[in-house]
Amino acid sequence: MAGRARTERQPHTFVLDQDLVERARREVGEMDMVRSIEAALAAAIDYNSWVREVRDGQRDVLS
Repeated sequence: MAGRARTERQPHTFVLDQDLVERARREVGEMDMVRSIEAALAAAIDYNSWVREVRDGQRDVLS
């Protein structure tokens, strides 16, 4: 991340649909489900940060 300060992660609370969680638990197993949820949430948070930084002129849209 050359040229910009590293963004500290903040704790977030998410409410997951119980039926989707149960289906994922049955279809892919507990550990894979947890890893997938963590990865999706981290990507959503990173994307939101990227959008904010581009909007505020802190980074280029291609960076």
